[in-house]
Amino acid sequence: MEWIGLITAATFRLPGKALEHDLRSGSLQTALELLAERYNLPPPELPPVELPQLQAAYVQLFAANPAGLPAPPYAGYALDGKLMGEAQEALEGFYAEHGLAPREGWGDLPDHLSAVGEAIALLAGPKPDAARKLALGYLKPWLDRYAEVVVREDPTGFYATVCTLLKNAMEEEHAARS
Repeated sequence: MEWIGLITAATFRLPGKALEHDLRSGSLQTALELLAERYNLPPPELPPVELPQLQAAYVQLFAANPAGLPAPPYAGYALDGKLMGEAQEALEGFYAEHGLAPREGWGDLPDHLSAVGEAIALLAGPKPDAARKLALGYLKPWLDRYAEVVVREDPTGFYATVCTLLKNAMEEEHAARS
């Protein structure tokens, strides 16, 4: 679960210097390969893309699009079809139950995928069952609803590659627990 959380946290926030570093150093590619290996999936290859292209694709897919957002990056939106609904409230309760709170300066909703990813990664070591419950209950529904949309709409192929791997990993995790 830790790799799922770390990859989600790193790739679903507005791309900046940290992601650029992870791309240039190869650490994100390595993390994707390790995740694929963990679930016996083919290793993905990230397309070469520069930070400005990633930022433009992120905005188009997840932040502001005149035609409407193809994939709002909120787990609650995938579950409830709206922001700040029952799923977000339940998630906030889950965070509190497990001793998690937004860090100082966090300026988005608690069900933003990057926050969900961080929570999964933080819980993976000390509370693996809670991390799995969070991933299957919040990340997987988002991927089920939006991964194919991202694959279709991503002009760079970067987010399509990440979403495809995460979706396949979550399907394998779900199958292993069913």
